[in-house]
Amino acid sequence: MNNLIKKIQSIFGKKDAPPAPAEEEDELCCEGKVHIAYRGISDDKMYVSYNRRWDEVKFFKPNGLRVFCNVCRRRLL
Repeated sequence: MNNLIKKIQSIFGKKDAPPAPAEEEDELCCEGKVHIAYRGISDDKMYVSYNRRWDEVKFFKPNGLRVFCNVCRRRLL
């Protein structure tokens, strides 16, 4: 059955999906907690949001965004 599906997909040009990239342990060093430095929208000042989770970075605008590890202060983004 699996071979039949692969043949049908090859006819229609679908390839096997590339494996999803695993999260790198380097980026999640030191417990996954980060400090996020971001630029304000109206005043263009830099603000810092302390002790956030790594997955909360997606809620910040990329303009001047900087992310640092909570423990070792290494810049991640």
